[in-house]
Formats: sequence, structure tokens, C-alpha cells
Amino acid sequence: MKKAVISYNFGNYDKAEPIQWKSKDWEYILFTDKETENIPKGWRSVILPEKYFKSDDPKRRANQVKFSPFRTCKEELEEEYDIVVVIDANMVVVGDMDAFVDIFCMSTMDGVFLNHPSIIGAYEDLNLCAELEKDDVKPLMQTYKYFESEGYPSKVEKYFQTGVSIRRNTSAWSIIEYFFYDHYKDYSKRDQPMMNFLHWKYDVLDLNIVEIGHISEFLNYETHHFEK
Repeated sequence: MKKAVISYNFGNYDKAEPIQWKSKDWEYILFTDKETENIPKGWRSVILPEKYFKSDDPKRRANQVKFSPFRTCKEELEEEYDIVVVIDANMVVVGDMDAFVDIFCMSTMDGVFLNHPSIIGAYEDLNLCAELEKDDVKPLMQTYKYFESEGYPSKVEKYFQTGVSIRRNTSAWSIIEYFFYDHYKDYSKRDQPMMNFLHWKYDVLDLNIVEIGHISEFLNYETHHFEK
């Protein structure tokens, strides 16, 4: 079984953290571009060619990898992984990844995300992004109106964060990887609302949504470099 922790950092948009704990038979792959500097200890750096990217924006580049890790590894590395843990660059690996997967992701599940501790839905998320200036108002409003036109509810049972996930290489993830960027490219560069929307729209993923406090034995959160 091939297993990998996958992260991404483009144009020095963020700052990846060194690996604090390496698990046996796991690879640690950091996708970057030619602009990224100072690859931290423990990561295998993979520089993606410019022809791979569908956008010049570092955030959109990161999300292209973030929501197509299986396809990206197959096409760019000629490697197929059975399980991946996908993390934003600000997350620090501090524990055993086999235990992390065994505890939270049953063999019949497609994956795991973290429950958002305060936001109840995508519309609230989009409004907060506008308030905090995390994206321009126009694409945020376009995304809001698109969700409304599709009948997406204002509140869902569990609204999840997208900075950490466990994913098994299943047909359900193949569907999400196929559709994600085609939806995402015309709307806000914030990925969290779109991923939650697609989970509702296609309803193919069997997910375990866990509380962030439960994973501190395995992953720690550092403030994003661009927020410091």
C-alpha cells in the first residue's frame, strides 16, 4: 500500500513546516513551483511545470493540487497512492500517520475532514471572507449567488474545514477531483465553501467529520505565514 502526506506552497505564498515525525512507509511530498524557497526538513520537493497550472494565482495553484492529489501524483509523478493525508503548508506533522488513519478513517470510508468550530454554512463563510478581505467582494458574491441558484441550504449538519483531510483512493474521490476545478475556477478563490458545496451537490463521499482538538497528537496548527 502506497501512502503519502501531501502539501503545497506556490510563489512563497505560505511557509511549509519541517516534519517532526516520520512514519515508516510514508512519503512526504511538498508540491512547489520554481519560485518557492527554503524547502523544510523532511519533505520531498516536487516542482510542478508551468504547463500543469490553470492559474497564475498562488492560492488557486495550491487548491488545484489540494483537490486533485491522486490525479496529480499519477500524471506528474507516475505514482498511484492508496491513502493520502492532505495538509495546508502551515500544518506540522507531529505524530504517527498510520495511527492517525486507523483511528479516524474506517476502511469503508472515503475520508476525513475537520468540523468547523464556529461557521455553520457556506454563506456565513463567504460573508466572513468579505469582512476579513480574504478575497474580492465580486467573486465572493458570485459564489454566493451561484450556491443560492443551486438550492444549497444556508445551514448544513456539519460544515467542515479543508486544511486537513485523509483520503482513500476511491471512485468517489475521482468524481470530486473531476468536478472540483471546473466549478472552482469561475468563483471565489476560497476553497472551503466550494468543497462543502460539492460534497452536498454530488453526495458521493462517505466522510468522517471530526473535531480539530482530537488530532493534536498527530498534527499541530501554526499560523499561516501570510497572516503573521
